[in-house]
Amino acid sequence: MHHPHGRKFPPEKWDRLLSPERHAFLDPEWVLDRLGVRAGMRVADLGAGPGFFTLPLAARVGAGGTVYATDVAPAMLEALRSRGIPPQVRPLLADEARIPIPDAAVDLALVAFVLHEVVHPAEFLAEVRRILAAGGRLAVLEWIPQDDGMGPPEAERLAEAHARALLADAGFQVVDHGFANTSQYLLVASPRPAG
Repeated sequence: MHHPHGRKFPPEKWDRLLSPERHAFLDPEWVLDRLGVRAGMRVADLGAGPGFFTLPLAARVGAGGTVYATDVAPAMLEALRSRGIPPQVRPLLADEARIPIPDAAVDLALVAFVLHEVVHPAEFLAEVRRILAAGGRLAVLEWIPQDDGMGPPEAERLAEAHARALLADAGFQVVDHGFANTSQYLLVASPRPAG
């Protein structure tokens, strides 16, 4: 059975994703510090939505960097464009099984609150691996499965152990982990060398 949006966030509510309350709860700068995002980097914000991370990423990488901002919902990309984006941001319509970014093109792929929505995580993570350059990393942010009165229902959340298993199955090794706040965790992973 296929749901038109499945468990995906409703695009028409995009403004909620940029609320002051959300910024107070989840500090994008903490995440970007932890990931060492700096000038000149090439970053993919996969499932960028209206750009909660896209614009802070663009500021960090500067004019010499690139931020590919992908989403499966055209409305989300329109919302992002409506906020005014610098030239280093490239909004791209994607689908889960095909990320419209060249091979080995990015130093960092950020997958923030998206992995729990992905229908075929193995295919999606294979695509992430394809777009990562040598030495590139994948950062996954997800909700801890608990009832905390916000975010997706507990049943739709992705436990850290499950996320780690998906990453391992897709050929990634976790190199860092932490907690952005009391409800959200961060995993950073690198592709395991072949062989």
